[in-house]
Amino acid sequence: MAHSPGTAFEDSGLPLTALAVAAGRAVETSRPDPLVVDRFAADLVAAARSRVDMPTRWPEDPAAASPLVQPLLLASIYIGMRTRFIDDLLREGATPQTVILGAGLDTRAFRLPWPAGARIFELDSANVLDFKDSVLHGLAATPGADRTTLDVDLAQPWQDSLQAAGFDPGQPATWIVEGLLPYLDAAGQRAVLDDLAALSAPGSRTVIERAVPLPKTEDLDAQLQEFSRTTGLPMSDLLARADPPDPVAVLEAAGWHCRLHTVADLCATYGRTISLTGSAEAPRTPGNADDDGAPPPSSADGQSRGGFVTAWL
Repeated sequence: MAHSPGTAFEDSGLPLTALAVAAGRAVETSRPDPLVVDRFAADLVAAARSRVDMPTRWPEDPAAASPLVQPLLLASIYIGMRTRFIDDLLREGATPQTVILGAGLDTRAFRLPWPAGARIFELDSANVLDFKDSVLHGLAATPGADRTTLDVDLAQPWQDSLQAAGFDPGQPATWIVEGLLPYLDAAGQRAVLDDLAALSAPGSRTVIERAVPLPKTEDLDAQLQEFSRTTGLPMSDLLARADPPDPVAVLEAAGWHCRLHTVADLCATYGRTISLTGSAEAPRTPGNADDDGAPPPSSADGQSRGGFVTAWL
């Protein structure tokens, strides 16, 4: 598998979760019945030379995989459905502008068809975007639209930078908010939603992966304590994300029309079960983060995940 040498994971500051999502797309691509075909994903994982050994292929017997690999395979099922769901929305029709907030190692600019004149804005930290560009350049990959990358901290104001880069708030836009909100505290999530709405012209649309509200229970408190010890993330930061704003309420107040999509809806649409055995329940590792960096769901079928919101203005 050819790839650019890139920058070693340990030296790049590349978030482990960004790499895990790319690995999930690689695993999905390798399946005999892939929901997504991302020919760049495995190369991105290989180029990172991570100290964490992440699978990039679906094994013949996934249930026999090691306890360390099984949660990553389960996550790949969810990532495959999530990616396909958003891809399908983009294929339904294009707006003149598409903005990917927290783009990570997303490769949609390179692997999806785009109409003439389309513009894509990818917002994330420079180390993530530069790593991705170095690998894709080594693969001679070219975007299918006018692509602009922006080094921004989405926990801080970013609207001026986006407009300075050529985003036109007078034109309709598609906003992709995938795997971002769980990284932000409740106030930061609200700011992203408010800014998205403020910059959107009639005809805009969005797909948002919701953050998971954290119920106040003794069991969850124990999980959070363990998660905090494992990751080093302060409990105060976790609790600041415990009561996220409802994207539907925020957007409907701004005049948007919204629709909810549960993980169960995606499973039914795409004929998948988040399981290595085909049963309704599957093992998970207590205390591990899920693919978006949040504490683990209460069951392996993903029912406690936040699901998705699609909305139109």
